[in-house]
Amino acid sequence: MPEKVFLNGKLIDADQAHISVFDAALQHGVGVFEVLRSYGGNIFRLADHIARLRDSEATLGLASAIEADEAGQAIKQLLSANELSDARVRLTVTGGSVRVGIHVGAQAKQNILITAGAAQPPPAEVYTDGVGVLLSDYRLSDKDPIARHKTVSYLPRLVALRAAQQARLVDAIWFTTDGYLAGGSVSNVFLIKDDCLLTPSLDLPTVPGIARKVVIELAEELQIPVREEKFSLEDTLSADEMFLTNTVVEVLPVVTIERHVIGSGRVGPLTRTFLQRYRGRVRKEAGSA
Repeated sequence: MPEKVFLNGKLIDADQAHISVFDAALQHGVGVFEVLRSYGGNIFRLADHIARLRDSEATLGLASAIEADEAGQAIKQLLSANELSDARVRLTVTGGSVRVGIHVGAQAKQNILITAGAAQPPPAEVYTDGVGVLLSDYRLSDKDPIARHKTVSYLPRLVALRAAQQARLVDAIWFTTDGYLAGGSVSNVFLIKDDCLLTPSLDLPTVPGIARKVVIELAEELQIPVREEKFSLEDTLSADEMFLTNTVVEVLPVVTIERHVIGSGRVGPLTRTFLQRYRGRVRKEAGSA
């Protein structure tokens, strides 16, 4: 059965899906995207994803392209057509034709593309043994207008991620030009110190992750103090526990930063608690685990 995609309101074969060579995503890297996780055919936190998408669209001068209800219906059709249940779904909005003008905004007809593939979460053992991360050589600036957004201009993050993978590590963590922890290439970063949950402030060039938001909600329910602040490399290295979050890996324990061991070098008790609670929240909201 040919793979299906959803493009501009229509479900079509993937090899028949085309956008213009003049599209701003191709010409100038103008576009935003969301990666969503489907459990048992149900999208986890769809409304949060669409809210973040719309914030990015507004900040970057794109018109609001799709509503949550419309996206939900399209994704369900797509999952059904591809016989998928547990899936990784990507929703991409491109800037439209550059022939409308240099400023690509509401007057350009944007393209909305939704694709889906089988979910491929990390193997079970990484959640019991933990993983290692790389210190990225690159830096994020709070003056960069796209640093807080998931845009199709993603090459720097992919270069850092590739370097991590070549070192047999799962991600690269980034710091700002001022030396503060910002996040991973494709993840948010959490530290635990003295039974307090620490994560970079959204005042920094940090992507406001959906899984990040869930973890903070869980901490509040557990009455675990949360500090969203600026953390140095020294703060990071001295953490008792560390984990990464995104909607695909959920809560991924980190036990080493390159050769430096975090805490005891084992997955910590609070990290395990957050992983269990996160998966419990998924069961509650998406009806699956």
